[in-house]
Amino acid sequence: MLSVLKNISKIFGILALFFTHNPFQSQTYTPELKQEIRAPDNWEILYKIVADDIGIQSEIMEAYRIDGYAKLLEVNNWFERCEEVWRSQAEALDLPPSAAFIPLMLYGRFQHEKCDCDSSARSLQSLQSLNNKELVPGLKLLFIESQIHDEFEFFLQELSIVIRLIENFDLNDQSASLQSHLVKKGETLYRLSVIYGVSVSDIQSANNLGKSTHITFGSFIAIPE
Repeated sequence: MLSVLKNISKIFGILALFFTHNPFQSQTYTPELKQEIRAPDNWEILYKIVADDIGIQSEIMEAYRIDGYAKLLEVNNWFERCEEVWRSQAEALDLPPSAAFIPLMLYGRFQHEKCDCDSSARSLQSLQSLNNKELVPGLKLLFIESQIHDEFEFFLQELSIVIRLIENFDLNDQSASLQSHLVKKGETLYRLSVIYGVSVSDIQSANNLGKSTHITFGSFIAIPE
């Protein structure tokens, strides 16, 4: 029991890194804690036991915090897109709540055919009935199959952090200072400028595109107010 409490403490401790002052922190939007927070489940605790590197955690936190928390908001948008399907599948398979985030981190962030909510949810079937010793190897197989170009340990720590960020923080009140658009097939910067009534150059600036007009189907584009 003591070791479990220590790992729960570590999970919440890394969230303190999220609010550590840094010169890139947004002055217009800072996420607030939810009133009700789900405690880490047994899978989350296992991730922390297997992969616990404060240096990697700091690197991940910084990546999700810079540019007005743009990466955190984008990943949360992807999660909301398929959340109902992923949570329903996890519940149907009798998996812990954090399992719903596995398809997000394996497939939902990337622009390819595996982004489909239903097909990505089916990846959870291979994790059904695994014990603690079998879970991480089983998850590593899914990681390899997803062809993510990263280290598995980094992925495992990012998964752990993203679960806590989305579960703990209210990310639905940023609309007053930030809006984003999911790029549909055939859409162009010019079309978005007409739809939202902003100039192409303003959209380019908001997304650090320079003079490029290329946008990718399935990606999120920040739209300035």
